[in-house]
Order: sequence, then C-alpha cells, then structure tokens
Amino acid sequence: MDTVVQWNIRGFRSYFEELKLLLNRSQSAVVALQECRLGEGQVPPRAYTLLLPQGGSSGGEAALIRNGTRFSEIDLKTGLHATAATNSLEKTLTACSLYLPPNSPVSKLSLAELFEQLSRPFLVLGDFNAHSPAWGDSGRDGRGRMLEEFTAENDLIILNSGKQTFVHSAYHSTSAIDLAVASPSLPPNVPGLPTVICAAAITSLFNLVFTF
Repeated sequence: MDTVVQWNIRGFRSYFEELKLLLNRSQSAVVALQECRLGEGQVPPRAYTLLLPQGGSSGGEAALIRNGTRFSEIDLKTGLHATAATNSLEKTLTACSLYLPPNSPVSKLSLAELFEQLSRPFLVLGDFNAHSPAWGDSGRDGRGRMLEEFTAENDLIILNSGKQTFVHSAYHSTSAIDLAVASPSLPPNVPGLPTVICAAAITSLFNLVFTF
C-alpha cells in the first residue's frame, strides 16, 4: 500500500539526512513538507522529484514525489503557501502541501478558493497553525474555530486521531497544529487508499512518527 507523509521539516538543508532516513523507512510515494527554507540549487533526495511553489517562494511548502509515480502538477492560483499534484497511486489522489504561517491572515474564502482547484479525491496535508480540541489540541484559537467551521460547512474530513503533532524544542510543550484534511470522497479505511503519516517532531523524529 502507498504511503503519504506530512512533515514540517523546519529546514530542508538542516534536516536533509533525517529526511533521507524517513524516506528510506517509509518508502513514501508523496511527501508534503512545510517550512522548507530551500537554498539555491537545492536537490531532492535520490529517487524523488522536488515540486516547488508555482510562485517560486522557497521558505514555505514543497512536495516530494517518488520517481516512477505518474503525476500532474496543479498550477494553483492562490495567495496561500500551497503546492499540489494529482498522483497515480493505487487510486488516483491529489495531494496538496500547505503551510499557513501563524501571523498571516487566512480566511474561509482563501481556503475555499484553494480547495476548489484540487481534483477529487484529495488530501491537504500541512502545518495549519490552528488550535482546536477537535483535532487534539488543548486550546482553541480564532484560526482553529474558523477551520472547524470551514471543514464542517464543506463536509471535509479531518483524519487526525487526536495525537500531538508538534513538540516545542525549547519548552518541550506539545500541540496539534499539523492536519490531514480529506475530501468527502476520501473516507478513511477504504481499501486501496494510502496510509497517511505525520512525522511530528524533529527532536524525537522517529518516536513521534504516527498514522493520522
């Protein structure tokens, strides 16, 4: 079965060796990365193709697609940090890597405009920087409340199991801000659908790799 991974890597170059280890262990078909901070001429790990944002921004999101996987990149028209491609896995699946910086404004309209461009079935994987008990966080903020409403209004499925997805390296506090959001046509536990994994924390990476 295919595997799709989400990871806020917080530095593609800084954690390149850990990324290679993760890819080797998971044999992922698609990897959605956030806070990549890509440098000039950055090359992907062996056996993977690196998809960069259409606008050329190198600080936010990117995606890796395993060589041999047929895919079609989507030319997204959005002001959000998003990269997406439709992939021929066991079942055809559109995967979108999304990074929403904590201090940047995000509205239901901007999310709707993005999601409408994604062929179904789709998975949106990313660091939403949104807090809500609905997906396992201990608190709720304005963005979390907005995202709760947006997903409910659009019949979207949040695949998170309630586990924490982020460990603060300085304070060792945890939160759940990385989400896997699926289209209504992609219910969980259907045969042939990929396993979706969150590589939650850099500091203890392989202790906190789990299935959403």
